[in-house]
Amino acid sequence: MRTLPILLVVALLIVGCAQPAPRADGPELSAVSMRLQWFPQWQFAGYLIAKIKGYYTQAGLAVTMNPGGPDLVALPLVSTGADTFGSTGADTVLIARDQGIEVVALATWFQASPVAFMVHADAGITRPQDFPGHRIGMFYGDNVETEYRALLAATGVDRASLTEIPGDTSLAPFLARRVDIWPVYATDQPNLARREGATVNLIVARDYGVQLLGDVLFTTAAFAREHPATVKAFVEATLRGWEDAVAHPDEAVDLILSYNPELSREQLTFEATETIKLLRFGPGARCLGFSDPQVWAAEATLLHQLAILTQPAEPTQAVQGQYITEAYTTRGVQCP
Repeated sequence: MRTLPILLVVALLIVGCAQPAPRADGPELSAVSMRLQWFPQWQFAGYLIAKIKGYYTQAGLAVTMNPGGPDLVALPLVSTGADTFGSTGADTVLIARDQGIEVVALATWFQASPVAFMVHADAGITRPQDFPGHRIGMFYGDNVETEYRALLAATGVDRASLTEIPGDTSLAPFLARRVDIWPVYATDQPNLARREGATVNLIVARDYGVQLLGDVLFTTAAFAREHPATVKAFVEATLRGWEDAVAHPDEAVDLILSYNPELSREQLTFEATETIKLLRFGPGARCLGFSDPQVWAAEATLLHQLAILTQPAEPTQAVQGQYITEAYTTRGVQCP
């Protein structure tokens, strides 16, 4: 979908050299790593701001921020111990546990999935029922396929009626109209398509009753069990980063842009606006990072109905939301 800028990786590694001062009441481990889902952009503003502004250092942590990509997937890297923490979709956590991989979600940042299905405005495709007979780009084995299957099931569309084309790391197949429907993150890629001159519309699964969660922070169950103070420190510092980013999105744009000159200010500003919508999605005032047990349970039930999970899942075992709850409780704030 995107290309990882090498200079950006170098810059992050340089920032990662600062070491926190020892704290008697601090985390069990100071040196930890965070694996993003993609290169650092506004999607990961909370982690980046916590890093840049020294919130991790103040918490007694020396955090190495690692970019993600097609060959740098957070789940296997965290589950094997190559990285301490990672960012992934909520569905990935549930699917991994169903496969016997003991990971746990620590915070739910995106209260709604960022996945959407992009079409050319003049293609005559305005709803999922218009999909049959068309070509769709597909990224197998991740949240795109989960959302796709759920959307087709909710709207009664037969998957066999579409021609699936393996996804590409760029928008070129869609822009050249070799593919009619292209799964995207609504937070950034539609704007990239428009900047290339395309006039596009988005079809979003939640408009058809499919409510899935998006990006979550996760680690292994073993790490959370053995290093609770480290987890607590990381979650609370990251929450501070997200709160700063949401309160001052333009400042976050400036800081992220300083790492990645390949992205424009206009692109990052678009991403900030769209990302904040997902962070706050839902009824009432949403606490950033809150893991709603009912929403997680509904997603687990849906994944089992779709046979994505082989057995019913118990979200209370997959989600350790107490770190976010406790962070707010100490401020006198109750979530939700």
